[in-house]
Amino acid sequence: MNETVIEEFKKLVNPYVKDVDDHCSAHLQKDRALIPLIAGITQGAISKVAEQVEQALKQQVQPEVILEVVFQLVPVIGLLKVEQALTQIQAVFTKRQISWPQTANNPERDFGAQVQSQLYGTEIKNLLKDLPDEAGTFIPHALTEHFFNDFYKREALTVRDRERYELLALITLNVDFQIKAHARGSLKAGNTESELIWSVIQLLPYVGFPFVINSVQAIHQAAVQLNLGRKGAY
Repeated sequence: MNETVIEEFKKLVNPYVKDVDDHCSAHLQKDRALIPLIAGITQGAISKVAEQVEQALKQQVQPEVILEVVFQLVPVIGLLKVEQALTQIQAVFTKRQISWPQTANNPERDFGAQVQSQLYGTEIKNLLKDLPDEAGTFIPHALTEHFFNDFYKREALTVRDRERYELLALITLNVDFQIKAHARGSLKAGNTESELIWSVIQLLPYVGFPFVINSVQAIHQAAVQLNLGRKGAY
């Protein structure tokens, strides 16, 4: 595309992006600036990463939070896209003279496994138990060790925020089973239905209406089911 076409495209879509952003700003905190970054890296749109990181820093999102949000995409989208994105992030940090921040770890070795048990139980173990040649035990083992234990022990993000950011990446991938599971897990981790839905709406210009409409329904249904379960407990 030449410059004239790009300018015409921006004239068309900028009011759409601004309208979504203006409405989301009334419902979300400053970390909403991370949502386009999550969508872009998940989609492999690496050319936008530097611009999105600059925007997050302008919104006073801490560098260690930006890095942790990107790091934890590895179990969701794989390491290749993340490595490419980190090259762009490092360039921004170098230009701004931001040193690579260190994050503290939770001292409990199995902290992530405890979180997994509280939020998801043995769902994946049960789902995969009939796979042959130990595959049904290795995948749940790898999920616990290299998703929950490796990442959740890192204290740059709370469990609540990790769950919300992961859900947004899953929505960008449009994986129905995981969206439903993590909608429930995100609510159990302390996110409100409103916060999750408005976070998904912030994704709208980047993933489109079908993904957003399907996902907000899944979140709402999960919230209704959890509320019914709580009422039934009394």
